[in-house]
Amino acid sequence: MHDEITQVARHRQVRGGARLAGVVSDLARPVTVVDSSMPVGQLEVMFRNPEVTCVVVQESGGERTGMIMRTGLTAALTGRLGYGRAVLERKPVASVTDWTPMVVRPDDAVSTVATQAMERPEEHRYDDVLVAGRTWGSAGTADLMRSLVAALAERSSQDPQTRLPTRAATWHSLSRRCDLVRTSGTRVVVVLLDVRGMARLNARHGLAVGDTVLVELAHRLRTGLPRGCEAGRVDGDRFAVLATLPPMDDIHAAASADQLRRHVLAQLVEPSGGVDAPAWPELRSAVVWSVAGAAVAEELVREAESRLARTALPVETADRVPQS
Repeated sequence: MHDEITQVARHRQVRGGARLAGVVSDLARPVTVVDSSMPVGQLEVMFRNPEVTCVVVQESGGERTGMIMRTGLTAALTGRLGYGRAVLERKPVASVTDWTPMVVRPDDAVSTVATQAMERPEEHRYDDVLVAGRTWGSAGTADLMRSLVAALAERSSQDPQTRLPTRAATWHSLSRRCDLVRTSGTRVVVVLLDVRGMARLNARHGLAVGDTVLVELAHRLRTGLPRGCEAGRVDGDRFAVLATLPPMDDIHAAASADQLRRHVLAQLVEPSGGVDAPAWPELRSAVVWSVAGAAVAEELVREAESRLARTALPVETADRVPQS
């Protein structure tokens, strides 16, 4: 039955695109270092490589380190009257070097570096950032900003503790599933799971153990779900699982939905090696599903919450009444 579910569950939650970088070294790339006495004409040849956006300039006989951006060199060679190349071609690159580039450490946070980069004067705001280390590297300001935006987007849609989608992201995914089943004969399934006695668990075993339990439950949900299903954390001690059923009659839909609920619970019933058995909680569960070819997210959530509220029994005898 779960193989059939995967054939129609084409929906996937949109995730952040770019790789998230915690420190600037994650985004840095190697950069060429040249001597300040090099003729500008030779430097122009280096920039013919489209992958070269900047070079590091080391002062001859000095301690200063500067940078030349492709855009800066192009502007210098053009000049106000168009004679820049003729004037500068044989001059040393020191004459076109920015000797006050932004230099950061490899372990500096991307969020801090991106903020500082955007605070630079307008003429240098979008220059690369130099990363000092055993060898020089550079990070593009655009890459820094993309990484920062991606991190913020993920934080707004992903629970930082369990790494599952947040309630808003989960219910958004549910709405998307409901849109996809219209007139198709398929059905949307929602399984709600509630950790019983979470406050008592924290009081008896400590908050650290309680957090470990939630993280372990989330990990098992992520790794134990059939393909095409997705899980989210919709409250402090409550999780949801979403799925889509292929076309079938009401009786088979009821059996399939409850089979999914049982499958999910089976992944969570035994304690893990990192949690003592006395601290492993019981779970209450409820499952609802839509009619064929039509689904309303708000109605499914409300019905699931109502059933969960009526489910005061242990997992083994949880409510199995199908949605009418």
